[in-house]
Amino acid sequence: MNVKLIGNDLKCLQVELEQNEFFYSEKAALIYYEEGIQSNLKILDNGIGGMIKRKLSGESIFLVELRNSHFSMKKLVLAGHSGLLPVNLKLISGGIVCRAGSYVASSDKVDVDFKLNLTSFIGGTGLIMQKITGFCTVFLDAIGTPLILDLKPGETVFIDEKSFICMHAHMLTQATPHFSGNNLFGGEGLSMLRVTGPGTIYLSSVNIRM
Repeated sequence: MNVKLIGNDLKCLQVELEQNEFFYSEKAALIYYEEGIQSNLKILDNGIGGMIKRKLSGESIFLVELRNSHFSMKKLVLAGHSGLLPVNLKLISGGIVCRAGSYVASSDKVDVDFKLNLTSFIGGTGLIMQKITGFCTVFLDAIGTPLILDLKPGETVFIDEKSFICMHAHMLTQATPHFSGNNLFGGEGLSMLRVTGPGTIYLSSVNIRM
């Protein structure tokens, strides 16, 4: 399997599959695939509870399974709404937490769960956070070239909710809302998300204001 991001800030994902290799994506993420690749819509089989979790976390109960049934390498291209952030879950114990609906695709099956979190809700990133675990690379919706913050133990940052993409799952217990009138009058909202290391946070490099 060969995987690479193509484009500039608004990137899409090009995947080349050898015979009998698989790739997985959310519905509507595909741009095209070559003849020889079979696309199958899978109902995720974690029972009613799993379906409820998927819906609450902003994802479909369906997953698109893509398999190369041809003897030669075949190509497919998919994309998120604006760009893509690759995160290697093999290197992250406990997975990641991100905004609901962030999952776009992965090189293998992942478990998409949800977390109800009042801190993130007050901090502006939503009451329901998406927790993703697995042993593969996952691709998330992102805008621009993502910023990666590797926080040391005790190191703290204040995050604008519109820029948040994801962070290591254990950092959710190290996050608190930060209230400030200066934030409000400065255009950031009444509350920002205060996060303390250790761990890694991924942020969008594009500042979108409504």
